[in-house]
Amino acid sequence: MTAIDAASALNRGFNLLVTSILGLAGLAFGTVGFTEKDLTDKLDDFGLLAMGVITLVWYLMGSNRTKRTVVPVVLIVVALAVQFVGVGFEHDDKEAFGDNIGGLFLFIPAVITVIYQYWRTGKLLAAAGG
Repeated sequence: MTAIDAASALNRGFNLLVTSILGLAGLAFGTVGFTEKDLTDKLDDFGLLAMGVITLVWYLMGSNRTKRTVVPVVLIVVALAVQFVGVGFEHDDKEAFGDNIGGLFLFIPAVITVIYQYWRTGKLLAAAGG
């Protein structure tokens, strides 16, 4: 395997990791938005659905799959921010608040993992000369 192939494989795996997290989270939380009553309760759920769709579209466009870029890190950090907005909007509504806690339990470790993986793959690529 050449250095270019290895770099493409590392980048593709990283980008697919983030796309999978945000795609599945968007699907899971986005469907909750259809059961919410208030518009403010729906914003975070549909925001996460939008983040999943945006990430999937980004991944499938051109050669983004195999590029090393900070875009996936930014997308997952934005998804965490959307979840925090939901906490702010729904903290006084017990019926709507439950999915926000679950979202934080998903996104906080995911952001840490993604940032670590981005840093780690960068070190691996630098060591390989890619």
